[in-house]
Amino acid sequence: MTLNPTRIGKAIGITAGALAALAGIGAITALRRPLPRTGGRIRLPGLRAAVEVRRDRWGIPHIYAEHNDDLFCALGYVHAQDRLWQMELHRRIGHGRLAEIVGPAALDSDRFIRTLGFSRLVQREVSLLDDETATLMTAYLRGVNACIDQTTHRLPLEFTILGIQPQPWELTDLLVWPKMMALTLSSNWMQELLQAQIVALVGVERAIALRPRYPEDGPLTVPADAHYTPDLGAAALQLASDAALFTGENETPQGSNAWVVSGQRTTSGRPLLANDPHLNLSLPNLWYQVHLEGGDFHVAGATIPATCGVIIGHNRRIAWGLTNARTDNQDLFIEQFDAADPLRYRWRDEWLTAEVVRETIHVKGQTEPTVIDVRITHHGPIIDPVAGALRGEPTTTDTTTQALALRWTALDPSPTLTRAVFRLNRAQNWDEFRAALQDWDVPPQNVVYADIDGHIGYCLAGRLPIRRQSDGSLPVPGWSGEYEWAGYIPFVELPSQLDPPAGALVTANHRIIDERYPTSAPIRGLWLNPYRAQRIQALLDEHKQHDVRSFARIQGDVVSLPGKALVEQVARLQLEPGMEQRVRDLFVTWDGHLHPESVGGAIYEGLRYHLLRIVYQEISDLFQAPAALGSFSVLPANIYLECALPTVLARMASQPLDQPDAWLGQGRSWGGVLRAALGRTVAELTERLGDDPNRWQYGRLHTLTLRHPLGSVPALTPLFNRGPWPIGGDLDTVNHCYLPRDNAGMKITNGVSVRFIFDLNDWDNSRAILPGGQSGHPASPHYADMIAAWRAGAYHPLLWSRPAVERHSTQVLTLLAD
Repeated sequence: MTLNPTRIGKAIGITAGALAALAGIGAITALRRPLPRTGGRIRLPGLRAAVEVRRDRWGIPHIYAEHNDDLFCALGYVHAQDRLWQMELHRRIGHGRLAEIVGPAALDSDRFIRTLGFSRLVQREVSLLDDETATLMTAYLRGVNACIDQTTHRLPLEFTILGIQPQPWELTDLLVWPKMMALTLSSNWMQELLQAQIVALVGVERAIALRPRYPEDGPLTVPADAHYTPDLGAAALQLASDAALFTGENETPQGSNAWVVSGQRTTSGRPLLANDPHLNLSLPNLWYQVHLEGGDFHVAGATIPATCGVIIGHNRRIAWGLTNARTDNQDLFIEQFDAADPLRYRWRDEWLTAEVVRETIHVKGQTEPTVIDVRITHHGPIIDPVAGALRGEPTTTDTTTQALALRWTALDPSPTLTRAVFRLNRAQNWDEFRAALQDWDVPPQNVVYADIDGHIGYCLAGRLPIRRQSDGSLPVPGWSGEYEWAGYIPFVELPSQLDPPAGALVTANHRIIDERYPTSAPIRGLWLNPYRAQRIQALLDEHKQHDVRSFARIQGDVVSLPGKALVEQVARLQLEPGMEQRVRDLFVTWDGHLHPESVGGAIYEGLRYHLLRIVYQEISDLFQAPAALGSFSVLPANIYLECALPTVLARMASQPLDQPDAWLGQGRSWGGVLRAALGRTVAELTERLGDDPNRWQYGRLHTLTLRHPLGSVPALTPLFNRGPWPIGGDLDTVNHCYLPRDNAGMKITNGVSVRFIFDLNDWDNSRAILPGGQSGHPASPHYADMIAAWRAGAYHPLLWSRPAVERHSTQVLTLLAD
């Protein structure tokens, strides 16, 4: 997850006076003064022996140490050297302490996070850490704090602009950001509320018919004793929406691609593995590349500053990559509270007392702190009081009120994720790889695997609930006891596969298994469309053998499979001579490539947008109603609609265009729907791009700007932001870039956050690239030096061997023991 920074600079309230103060100390001096020392010798307290840090020409540190604790102390040090401001921002978001530096604009963010209780949770988790994990994390903290102590008077520019000083880091600070990652990658609760509102608006049967689903999905299960209205959860959605400016939780399609082929499918005879996570993009990038060698660690790949260990990468023997599983590990329980005592809630035939936690939020510019009381039932924190009586039979009486509690696996104290990463970094084979993933709890991930012995595999990792009733798609009664979780699906039952006969495995956020897979409970989730996975598999099948270059071409592919399917349907459409026919004739010649220069791509983008909204027009009020969904109301609906596309295209292809389809309702036909969508698209593109369709280009509509949290301040925009550029791809292309139209005031840029290709025949032949650079300092040559290569589909080598590292080293820093 990355912070969405569109308006944060203005929210912080940077004044002309603050900018004048920056100018007063000299802009060049202010920019260059924080740049870290990357050569020579520096004493680092707590080291047992000297550590060597070699930075290559791309700014990637290669850290060589004798001992494990020294290795991670140095990692903390270099993270802080390059990304201290990002680390500070992330820990403040995770602890709900952003308003201390931002002011009232961040209060809702802090209220939301304090309600979830991440800070309370990680304080409990510290005591649960095993000895080795605690030792290595403590070593990392020594490195971070040593860097802060050494740079007190030359902190990153953002600290100077805001006038703040970082406090020493603690173990809780390292545990809190993984909770934020889990939050952004596990947002099923918003979809539960949206689905409940649809049920309330159109009824159960129609909601079942409209629901986006894979063809083999089962029906929507509605609890018999629950009733829904469109305002169910309105306050929770409003709170989450207001917080999303800072938390980044905006129900975007957080996904990824990963695939692996065995040696029988490569030119070298050994496996190749590719991975590209899709996240919200900003500057600095979420990921930080590193190479660690020391003690019993030798690993390279992507880390996240303020966390320990390599999350995606390889060691001497194995490589691994991740995609978001999008499995459902959240449920909303409707609690009944005693109207006379808001702490008493009903549980079966008795009344229990909710726990109350008082949270004090200090707000910049306010003389008094804001105090909130968080109620917590045995299901979890209360995130929303139900507004009014539910439609159907009343569920709010003179004696009871209702509120929503969030049950979520991430709110169970469990600090094992970091241990899983440490074990994964040192795993030497399939058995050790799977043993490491037993500790991976949240967020659930698909993990692909390869080793130098030629094996490839897949494993689902994460803690998933066993539900006694319901399918997790709707809020359920919390008082009956009938919908409680009955434990978790055992790790040994989660889907996995070693050495498939086809010699290839692909995961791209599509459905993992069907209902026939033998587990203790069905594995539920909101899967993304299968198009990326289908395209990757097709490209793999085009060639008998692959190499790094063919994998790079796959990662750069922008062919839209649903776009080609829509071309087939539009070709069936009969039109009168005129502008719409002219545009249709242009569109049906499109080859499906969503590159920036594509005329057909521009038409497809409009057709897709309008087609989905016309088809689902009977529930359009829910997509835009701010009273129900808050200031970011359309975002849960965006994903709902995007995931409906396969259903819409399949149904359209199976029906005569000019005959009414009862599924559409209101006597509508697919031909009529298509004509309406085309008409809106033509009118829109004519207004935006002119009346010559041959000059319409996708890249004129689809542009990328990489934004820094302070880059929305006009005077700081050229310093911190980069772009805009025309960019290809969309939600369903392998080279993914999702820029939804309906942002409700917050610009979403969801794209490829890093690309990896791991060559298990020659680790030095592995490749990587990210949209940005290693450094968070805007004056650094490594702030944005990878963007051009990333846009062009190029890479840098992921150096591994000592000779290769030495050939490309540009600075060498020796960290000395006291």
